[in-house]
Amino acid sequence: MRNKGFTLVELMVVVAIIIILAAILVPRYLDVTDQAKASKCMANQRTVEGAVSVYMADHEGTMPGAVSDLTPTYIETTPTCPSSGGYTYDSSVGSYTCSLNEHQRSY
Repeated sequence: MRNKGFTLVELMVVVAIIIILAAILVPRYLDVTDQAKASKCMANQRTVEGAVSVYMADHEGTMPGAVSDLTPTYIETTPTCPSSGGYTYDSSVGSYTCSLNEHQRSY
């Protein structure tokens, strides 16, 4: 009579398949999360850009000193950077930038 269960070879094949799938999926997952952070950063920068435009119209072309100066009048809450950075005003350039270097935009 044959014992019921899986052989060692069958279990090793299943484990090998799982390892191969994980090796393919993990890097893809990390790329997707990085793209999502970049998209959120760009959306936040567009929000800040719009708020700065309205602020400048109300204050005769004067730039706000910080993003927090825009709340609560021009934006409801200060946007938070998805990579634990922030949006800061660079007075030498006269623009707001994100701490994600590859996604910096000036306003």
